[in-house]
Amino acid sequence: MGRGYKHVSSFSPNDSNTIVDRTGFKVKLSETMKTWEGWQVIEAAWEPRQPQDFPITAQKQQVYKDARSEQARPSEEALPPPTPL
Repeated sequence: MGRGYKHVSSFSPNDSNTIVDRTGFKVKLSETMKTWEGWQVIEAAWEPRQPQDFPITAQKQQVYKDARSEQARPSEEALPPPTPL
């Protein structure tokens, strides 16, 4: 074994061995990251989720009808005649 080489199967408290989903290599769990797809990968192979997965679309403008009912509006016939000045 060379210097700086850490054997994967060596004991490490609170750290288990795992298999990287993309490469199939055996590494320690602390050396991996979970992707948005749920895969365990090493930090060098980790990629963020693409922004194109969440497109921004234009919202349709909502048009509301007049909230007042027809009965609440005064009709032309019900108005008093204008007074001369």
